This record gives sequence, C-alpha cells and structure tokens, in this order.
Amino acid sequence: MPLPALRTFVEVARLGSFKKAAHELNVTPTAVSHQIRKLEEQLGCDLFERQVRRIALTREGARLYPVLEEAFGRISDALDAVQRDLSRSSLVVSATMAVSTFWIAPQVGAFRAAFPELGWRILASDDVVDLSGGEADLAVRFQRSSDPDLDSFDLAPGRFAPVAAPSLHPLTIRNAPLLAFEWMSPHPEAPDWEMWWREAGLGRLDTGRIAWFSDEAHAVQAAISGQGVLLANMSLLGRELAAGLLHRLDGPLLPYGQFRLVRARKRRSAAEESAWQWWCAALSKMA
Repeated sequence: MPLPALRTFVEVARLGSFKKAAHELNVTPTAVSHQIRKLEEQLGCDLFERQVRRIALTREGARLYPVLEEAFGRISDALDAVQRDLSRSSLVVSATMAVSTFWIAPQVGAFRAAFPELGWRILASDDVVDLSGGEADLAVRFQRSSDPDLDSFDLAPGRFAPVAAPSLHPLTIRNAPLLAFEWMSPHPEAPDWEMWWREAGLGRLDTGRIAWFSDEAHAVQAAISGQGVLLANMSLLGRELAAGLLHRLDGPLLPYGQFRLVRARKRRSAAEESAWQWWCAALSKMA
C-alpha cells in the first residue's frame, strides 16, 4: 500500500473532511479524493460513506483508522526523537573570520575536553547568520547596540589603537607603513586611520600610505609579520599582545562597539545551557 495514500486516509478520517485534510496536507481536495479512491481500488472496498455534506468511515475504514493513526504517530515520534538527539549532539558557533581565528579556534581543544559528547563546528563567516532559523546555536558578534530579540552576554568593549610587530622598531608611526581592514557594515563612527590621526594631533594623513585588506584576520596577520602598523581592536588581540607578537604604539585609544556572545531565545537542554556558560567564561578570558 502506498504510504502517501495511507497518510491521506488517516487525515481525512481524523478531520472528517476531504477539504480539511487537503488544507492540513497542503494539497488540493481533488488530490485528496484521488488518493482515497486509488487506495479503495487497491483494497477492493470503500473506506468512507460519502454523504451530501459529511463523510463517515465504513466498517473497513473504522478497522484501519486506529491502527494507521497509531503507526504514523509512532513514526512521527521517532523522527522527532532523532532530530532532537542530533540537535543535542552538535554545537555550531558562528563568528567572523577574525574572531574565529583569534578567539574561537584556540579554545576548541578545551571545549572538546569539557564536552566530549558534543560534536563541534565553527561557522566562520563575516555574514550575520539567522540564529532563530537554526543556522547556528551561538554567535560572537561585534555590535554598537544589543539585539533585544536575542539572549546576549557582554564579552569585551571595542578599543582601537595602533599595533605593530617588534620587528618594525625603531620606525615611528609617522614613517611606518599603515595597514587597515574594510568594515563589513561601515558606520560613520567606526574608527579609522583618519579619525585616529586627528585625535593624535598629527596633522593631515596621507591616505595613500594605507594598505587595505578585505578581511580583518588577514590584516592582523600582516601586522604580526611586520608589514606595517595596524589600527586594531585591542580586545580581539589579547593573546597576541601578551605573547609579544604585537605591541601597542603610543597614542589615543578609540572606544567603539561591544563584543557579545548571543543566541536565540528558546528552551534548551542542560548540556546546551552548560555549553553556553562555558563559552561565556572562556571568551571573557580571551579579551
């Protein structure tokens, strides 16, 4: 017997209407009628007594209905259980390329040791993913203001200042090459070299000195390799600064934005809640 026709029979019997069953199954009433007629032909008996404004189960239909309803209910329950187990068995964390490189990736080993039962995936992209739609479980975002539709945990404020590798010494910021990265969503208040130059009182900046990168992580790597001075988010580079790979140059510190760990608002398992708390604590130590 064809499963679609059996499923259609269960819905018609449950709702007592071809039209209502069609709406439930997202098909036309004609399609429902065709499925039932085909099933009746294969069985060799009528399943419904068709009256002017109502239908009723025949004796054969009444024998089939409770058995099929239970069977499809058990199938649905089993599929739901599998999906719940899959959702509990893996964790997807979304972050920009830079945050994935300097904050998330260094914590993977510790996270897997703390949660060996959970699968793991980093969704490294500068695009903002739909957390409510299930594209990721958690996300690290750099925001000017919090999103009221999401749970959020403040990690570190944005603090922008020039950084360079020790190999650039004794060059000064006036004569060293300058590095910069392009903001994915530019804002007039976002720090840039011209803003910093004015705050430092260094006169007019020759913007032709600036080498631009489309990705923040690549700009940081260029600075670490001694290619120039980068106006960087100091909060992102706590490990690199502590290790001496970069050092801050003299001059003003420009505050802007806030790193936050965010997630969709929904009910969660104990394991998911524990993972959230773990990342709140781990990422707070990275800044």
